[in-house]
Amino acid sequence: MYALAPAPRGDIVASSHQVRPTSHDFPVINDPKQGEREYFARIGPEGIRHSLTKPFGDEFCTQYLAQLTALFGLIAPPTARIANFGCGTGWLSLVLAQRGYEVQGVDISEDAIRAAQAAAQERGLPNANFVAHDYESFDGREQFDYCVFFDALHHAESELNALRCAHAALKPGGCAITFEPGSGHSRAESSLRAVEQFHVHEKDMPPSHIVKVARVAGFRRHLVLPHPYQLNRRVYRRAYHRATSPADLQGRRWLGVLRSVWQLLRWRSDPGLVVLWK
Repeated sequence: MYALAPAPRGDIVASSHQVRPTSHDFPVINDPKQGEREYFARIGPEGIRHSLTKPFGDEFCTQYLAQLTALFGLIAPPTARIANFGCGTGWLSLVLAQRGYEVQGVDISEDAIRAAQAAAQERGLPNANFVAHDYESFDGREQFDYCVFFDALHHAESELNALRCAHAALKPGGCAITFEPGSGHSRAESSLRAVEQFHVHEKDMPPSHIVKVARVAGFRRHLVLPHPYQLNRRVYRRAYHRATSPADLQGRRWLGVLRSVWQLLRWRSDPGLVVLWK
């Protein structure tokens, strides 16, 4: 959930809020995950504060809320147990906890987890718990009904290890859900900038690849769905305010509906959210 890495082609799942690396002197070590470990320390207090304002304080609020609507529609009502892999400062975990779910946020960054724990305490959410751990080696022991990767799997060193840990963390019949950017993400300007400045992983993560790796990890069924924002933005538009007559208004409405249907018909499962069953 890094702040400099929006996905390409308008299907944005991360904020383009511009943060500057802090002036801390970080030693260089031979650790392929060092960028992920130190990301939140590098963006400093301002970047962490911005991350904690999501979804409402982010310029891509409409995209986040559309994804949340899809997530709540896919999961059972509270009080299911949810693991949020790659939770960052925990904004999604906190939203889920506010809804009444028992949530375990997992992130490799100790700075992010400290911020998440403080936010949970401040908001009075004892059902939101956080642990600083690499989700590629997390031992969940079949505790969870759901495991969510929200703009996080494409930052993994090994998405196979990440999905294996998700599989192991789920109860029998449990479900993993991924919201990830599709093909071309690694070549986006913001992704290249994040890699250069923060040395994080920014991979393409199309549904076809997630499904292929998930099968190796042990998942038995899958479903790929469109990102809801891809459809919502065709129908729910500010352009209605520019209508000059009732006929113009109805024409704009039908144009939006047709564009949404056309978007769905020509959709080729990339990008898309993926549902995986254990």
